[in-house]
Amino acid sequence: MALISPMTMASSNMNEDIQHSAPYAQFASQPIQFLHWWTSRGEVAAVREVHGVLGSAQIVLESVPVEGAGGKMAKSILQARAIAGNPPDMAQLEGPAIKSWAALGFLHDVNKVAKENHWDQKLPPLLREIHLFNHEYVALPMTIHRLNWLWVNTQVLNRVDLPIPKTWPEMVTTFRQLKAKGISPLAMGNEPWQVVQLFENIAFGLGGPAYYREAFIELDHETLTSPITHEALMIFRQISEIVLSDMPNQPWEAATQALLSGERAFQISGDWVAGEILASEGEFPSRIQCYATPARQAGFIYNIDSFAFFKKPTLDKWAVEEMVTLLSTPVFQARFNQRKGSLPAFQDVSLEGFNPCALQARADFKAAEQAGTLMPSVVDSMAVSPVIERAASSELYRFFNHPEVKPEDVILHMKNMKIGM
Repeated sequence: MALISPMTMASSNMNEDIQHSAPYAQFASQPIQFLHWWTSRGEVAAVREVHGVLGSAQIVLESVPVEGAGGKMAKSILQARAIAGNPPDMAQLEGPAIKSWAALGFLHDVNKVAKENHWDQKLPPLLREIHLFNHEYVALPMTIHRLNWLWVNTQVLNRVDLPIPKTWPEMVTTFRQLKAKGISPLAMGNEPWQVVQLFENIAFGLGGPAYYREAFIELDHETLTSPITHEALMIFRQISEIVLSDMPNQPWEAATQALLSGERAFQISGDWVAGEILASEGEFPSRIQCYATPARQAGFIYNIDSFAFFKKPTLDKWAVEEMVTLLSTPVFQARFNQRKGSLPAFQDVSLEGFNPCALQARADFKAAEQAGTLMPSVVDSMAVSPVIERAASSELYRFFNHPEVKPEDVILHMKNMKIGM
């Protein structure tokens, strides 16, 4: 699908549509500290929208961005600060971590705003389950990101007369053909989360949703040792042999810039890439296209970002409700997710003016929801405990970077992870 439609920028009357109560002076003297890991151009543009909507009610936001490791560093800092009794007022969280923090008693519930604004009707069942603890909403859902996207610079492929690959073996062949012509095929940094995200896409594409869940979420021994796992690891190794020699240790947004410039032909990553493209170029250039990554059975690998509000003497329940009211309006949700490249969490938010990939993603999300093929990302903290996630990522990253590591070694280590649970 060609990405040719420009992003519709926020119109001048959007602020008029955002309803909030009168500004309160006490916010001005007490900034709200927000810990997150959004540091790319597209992400910074989205955070700027948060500053703007809260500022309209005289709520001063102090942004605390933490670079690196796909959010792992920010999560470590959050944990250390909370243990020390000094959590931020507001933090970006993902998936199971929300219930974990709520169970420890750290989070304000946002149930009053949720009930007043009918979240039960406006949120997909998946998002309701993630954000409810003891039948109360304990965080504000912000985004739905799709991770199984293949981003293509068609100018590069057209220059060497190569088609879009439709299967993973075809992808390997295309990578080899590009490399033989002196073209680096894949825009990716040699960071664990970027590398393991590639494997996640391969495994899902070859095995399908049932295999993916059984092997990498349930860590079922029989599924882990199946021929599909070996096939996925061998394709992962073949790609490593092609791209590793010229793969820099760079953040994902630098990889996106290499895709845009034509230095690389493909990027396999989530739809935050769309936000970065828009921030860089103002609209989608026609040379960039998006496709679901090759898969024998269609599905949707997801990641969801949420805002959680921590209990502390300087942040009372009333202030939390005021902020959640502001941040959950359809107008703001649309504006924020346009910048971020993601889908709004709430189903009543219009996608008018969103990029074509977002429109396709919403259709695919609904189809996967009906078919039961919505799959949580393992590498992006949506599926398993942090301990399992780190151990699995470490093994797969080591396999990608060290040719002497055998598929059997990785499978054995992953089987042992379940034993240690």
